Amino acid sequence: MNVTVKDPVTTWTSRLQVARQAAEAAADAIRDQFGQRFVNAYKGPHDVQLTADVIAQKVIVDALREACPGYGIVAEEDEFGRWGGEEFLWAVDPLDGTNNFGYGIAHCALAISLFHDEDVVLAVVADPLTGRTAHCVRGGPLTPRPVPDAGTPLHRATVSLVTGYAEDGRAWGHGFAGWMSERCKRVVNMWAPALDLALVAGGALDAMVCRDAALLDVCAGMFLVAESGGHVVGLDGGPLAVRRSMHQRPVSFVAARSPVLAADLLEQVRAYDASRRPAHEGAAAG
Repeated sequence: MNVTVKDPVTTWTSRLQVARQAAEAAADAIRDQFGQRFVNAYKGPHDVQLTADVIAQKVIVDALREACPGYGIVAEEDEFGRWGGEEFLWAVDPLDGTNNFGYGIAHCALAISLFHDEDVVLAVVADPLTGRTAHCVRGGPLTPRPVPDAGTPLHRATVSLVTGYAEDGRAWGHGFAGWMSERCKRVVNMWAPALDLALVAGGALDAMVCRDAALLDVCAGMFLVAESGGHVVGLDGGPLAVRRSMHQRPVSFVAARSPVLAADLLEQVRAYDASRRPAHEGAAAG
């Protein structure tokens, strides 16, 4: 199913509406479970599957299949965990911030992206509790429109920190949070990366440092940041655009509205990593 994209905003708007309606329906289906831990399965020492995850995913997947029957779907739960090679592929995180939702912490979202071959062409991040939603198609404006970038310096910035669940990643995160506590206004570790990135895109949150995340957790938010005029930078210092093939390994990056803040944060990541190296390694590197 090849599509010639002459006007990308028009081409993807109808699909965006499908994704928005699917997210709204899923939010309606799980909202009354907020603050209740109906546990289906423990996925590891720090991760859990709630009934709300399963319900939200079914509602979203059913809606996407009905509207776009030829499209592939990758999602977080159960049999949808394989990234397929279809030309069009929906990527669904049915409940970003599952633990928050179960414990009654109002910081969670539903995230849906559409890949056309390697590239994301639209994304929706929808908060099921407050009704706030951020969405965008490639080449179109972010809705709601972001607040003007105030050029917040690092020492006044609030920075979201995201790490993978592996013990070494969590240890890195604890150490980096302490490192940054003397260098920025605040470090928050809210365990809902899609929503955090949507807040960065809109200007409500200054920046994010992400280390070893799954692509499914961050692809929608990364797209929103980039399309809203923000900056997503890999740890090598180069721009990092979302690509489908990135699912093969953990994703690490710095994201910020301001290029100066992104560069300053990357410098702090590198300085912290250097401080953790044994002295003999530093001498050899020098």
